[in-house]
Amino acid sequence: MTAISLPIPGEPTMPESAIISVSGVTKQFNSGTDRSVTALADIDLSIAEGEFVSLLGPSGCGKSTLLRIMADLTQPTSGSVSLNGKAPDTARRDRDYGMVFQQAGLFDWRNVQRNVELPLQVAGVAKQTRRAKATSMLELVRLSEFAHHFPWQLSGGMQQRVAIARALSADPKILFMDEPLGALDEMNRERLQGELLRIWSDTGTTVVFVTHSISEAVFLSSRIVVMSPRPGRIAASIDVDLPYPRSAATRTTPEYFKKITEVRSALHGMPVAQDAP
Repeated sequence: MTAISLPIPGEPTMPESAIISVSGVTKQFNSGTDRSVTALADIDLSIAEGEFVSLLGPSGCGKSTLLRIMADLTQPTSGSVSLNGKAPDTARRDRDYGMVFQQAGLFDWRNVQRNVELPLQVAGVAKQTRRAKATSMLELVRLSEFAHHFPWQLSGGMQQRVAIARALSADPKILFMDEPLGALDEMNRERLQGELLRIWSDTGTTVVFVTHSISEAVFLSSRIVVMSPRPGRIAASIDVDLPYPRSAATRTTPEYFKKITEVRSALHGMPVAQDAP
């Protein structure tokens, strides 16, 4: 993997070619029945290679549904999705993306090393090759010394780092993350946010991240896509022009709080106050 060039404030974040393209996606559940629910309506979204994009919105707005459609875990009622120039099912088979959920989903009877190796083992990668790759990924998430521990011996934050290492083991171009930090306490959550930004910078992977937290989205993202209440639509796309690398000091700056206010206003459908001349 090659480290990315992080976004420079003031420069465009959307080149003409997109690694993820969502066009006219609508999703209905129980379609054709009296229990029909429209979760998403006419979603158009383009994400450029190397972006860190957060999907933010109220509960039930379809954030996770949109992510699952991108990841070929559920199908849209209408519309289309392209990942790395391919249909989602082809991109899945080609291992163009990895997925991290709120729960780490590790196997307790496999140690950390073997949990990270698992996707490569399923794909038929030779034992020596997958062992070397897992070792490299554990170095990336700074858990090399825990390779032979079992998941139940790790903290929640460490388990999520193992899950990230496993998702990155096949060198995916895209990483989908569905509220991966939601179950952590505030201190571990903030610490892992910093780790996630470091991993993103080191790998160059495009990240699509679902969260309910405005402050988390602002701290992590190069861009925030704000979604409306059901049926989910894109209410705003907000560039986060805070400089990288970001740290605890970033959370204390006026620019950080100003961006939080801007995102909160978009989330609640309010106009953003303009600075006085």
